[in-house]
This record gives sequence, structure tokens and C-alpha cells, in this order.
Amino acid sequence: MIDGVATPLQPVTFSGAMTPQLTSLSTRFASVKGGDSITFTGTGFSATAKTTVLIDNRACTVTTQTTTTITCTTANKPYVKDTPKLEIQIAGVGNVATMGHLVTYIYRWSDPDTWGQGGDSPPQDGDPVSIPKGQHLLFDIDVGPKLSFVNIEGSLIFPPHPTDANHVRTFDAHYVLVKGGRMEVGTETHRYTSKIVITMWSTKYDPKIPIFGNKVIGVNYGSLDMHGVKRSMTWTMLGATANIGATSITLLPMTGGVVLDWKVGEEIVIAPTGYSGREAEQRTIASITG
Repeated sequence: MIDGVATPLQPVTFSGAMTPQLTSLSTRFASVKGGDSITFTGTGFSATAKTTVLIDNRACTVTTQTTTTITCTTANKPYVKDTPKLEIQIAGVGNVATMGHLVTYIYRWSDPDTWGQGGDSPPQDGDPVSIPKGQHLLFDIDVGPKLSFVNIEGSLIFPPHPTDANHVRTFDAHYVLVKGGRMEVGTETHRYTSKIVITMWSTKYDPKIPIFGNKVIGVNYGSLDMHGVKRSMTWTMLGATANIGATSITLLPMTGGVVLDWKVGEEIVIAPTGYSGREAEQRTIASITG
């Protein structure tokens, strides 16, 4: 059946060379307020054919196009309980293969309008935050409040600093529950390239989320992505017993050309001999020899 019409069987040839393909985006995020310029780069585009870009079914107005790039300006995006979707169509050619690339309409934490019409105050220490399905919240501030509870049914996204690898963000909460949503601190493709400190607060006997406990990031039918700068080998075995109070450790030699990727100033954890995680020791590397 082709467009609802019964058609006799005939040989069909599929050719990747005939299919336009998206390879990269100038940005992964667009404000729900609209007006952002996004450039799509790929192969098989057209400099003249009518090209349509839809982001979450909202038209992104094409301003320039070549055989390798398409630039458009985003529309605004009223709140809808949907999931991010990107469609690019070239007249006479067909749909562009987006290869998993997406543009996500985001609400910025720093924007007062995110917290209510007229610009309500952003969350303060002790406040809870709920992110409903369809809302994608970008944590674009450096220091956040100490939140009581964060419920994520949409997305909570932590963007790295675009140029400063030593830039630090801090995020503090007592409980985080990713309930069918997504928490992103870098992905395998788009890694978190600066620094972030996420601190979970509570005491042993504070109230607990059923099943998950307290002082926790719990995931219930959702996803948690945490991908920092890609490192080579980051763990190894002790070459000799490390006694209590020791200020140095000896490691097993690496083989096969593998190099242990540790740096002075970084922290390591020495696992305990027993089974209690409370017996692990955390230390800061002062020097490395050998």
C-alpha cells in the first residue's frame, strides 16, 4: 500500500546517499519564549527547495539554507505535556534523517517567568520543586538553594559552562525523585565539561521516601545521565596493604600500555577490606611518583 493505494510488488532500492542527514546542531536548547537562532548542519540539504523545520510541532522559521546548513528562528512554546520532537522536511526530497538529534524547549531556572506569570520569586532554601511532564528545566545558575524535595516528571538539565572547564555549579537538596522524567548532568554524546558539586542533605534518621530512603537521588521509571569528561583508566588495585594512618599507597603496575588517569588534587576512595561502605577512606592526591 502506497498512500492508501494497492500497488503491485516491485523491486525497491534504498540508498543512503539519497537521504539528507543531520550531523550536528549549533545548540541543543531553545527558550520557550522563542526567538532563538539555530543552525542545523548536515548533508543532502537544498539551497533552493522549500524547507520546513518543526520543533515540537512548532514552526522554526527558516532564514538561510545551503546544501549543508539550515538556519531558522524558533517560535515560542506554550506548555504542553509532550516529549521533544524534531522534524525537517525538504520539498521534493523528503524528511531529513535527524539521527537522534533533538532541540529541547527549555525553561531557565534564572528566568523569573519560569516560576509564575509576572516573575515570581525563584525557589528558596527549604522549598520543594516539582517539574511536570513536558517541562524541561535548565539549571543555569551557579549556586542553588538547599531544596527540600525535587520531583522530576519532566527534565532537570545541568548545562556545563561553554568555555571554562574550572567553572563550578552547586546543587543542594534533601531528596530528588526522578519519577518517569530525566535528570541530566551530561550525556555520553554531550558530556559535562566543567565542574559541578551535587550535595544531598539528611541525617540517618530523617524521614525516608518509601523504597528509596533519604539523602538520595531515586529513579522510578525515569533516567539519570551523569557523564563527565571522558577519562581512561580511573581505578586500580593496591599493590601492598595500606595500613591505618598511612599517607601513601602502592599500586599494582599497569600493563598493556594502560596509564592510570589520576591527577594531583583529585580525590580517591580506598575500598574497605570488609563489606561496610562506611569503612571506605576518602583521600586527596598530594603527589604521584613512578
